[in-house]
Amino acid sequence: MKKICFIMLFFALGVLATAQEISIDFRYNVLQPEPSRDYFNWTFENKRIQDSYDATTGASRARSTREFDAARYDTMTSRRYTLPSGIRHLMMFPVAPQRYTDNFHLTVQEEGRRLRIRFIVYGTVYQILTDENKKIDVRNSCFFAENITESNSLISPLKARYVKPGGNANDINSLDWSKIEWKPDTADANSSRKYTGALTAGYTNGVLTVKGVLSPAG
Repeated sequence: MKKICFIMLFFALGVLATAQEISIDFRYNVLQPEPSRDYFNWTFENKRIQDSYDATTGASRARSTREFDAARYDTMTSRRYTLPSGIRHLMMFPVAPQRYTDNFHLTVQEEGRRLRIRFIVYGTVYQILTDENKKIDVRNSCFFAENITESNSLISPLKARYVKPGGNANDINSLDWSKIEWKPDTADANSSRKYTGALTAGYTNGVLTVKGVLSPAG
């Protein structure tokens, strides 16, 4: 009987660990709108979401903008991040209307075998830098810098100190990236749940893909 109970407990713990994993499957055309082909599919606990942009409602079909909070926060009360904020924001591109994403200025640069992904969300700029195998390690591949614009609204001029000489503060292309002081973008240190693992990125003909499974840390 004890042996049976132990086996059942071991099985239950295994199911729990699997249920706590986050799987991600993402596709987004960075260079041109392709809402019929872009998607954000993910699983967490009892949620298996296949999501994309719904032009009729002007929102995500499966409400990932809200539903993914169950994965990115440790609890809905404390709301401490379990993942880098930049990962969550990136995942929202395929499910958001273009009138918003155009203002987030997503770019992907190929640097040898690495990818440098950058975008800005309400005055905070994010950077995700893969390794040479195009892996995004959620512990050390993500960075951010806050308050680079005059206000944290959707559309706001760059602060003067971040503008290239002779540049236009209203043009994101005038951003002097050398002036950015990056900070690590990680899970909240006090979060009761954090993740480990790497996502695999790809970039072909302007299409960015991100896919993988993240496991609970420790």
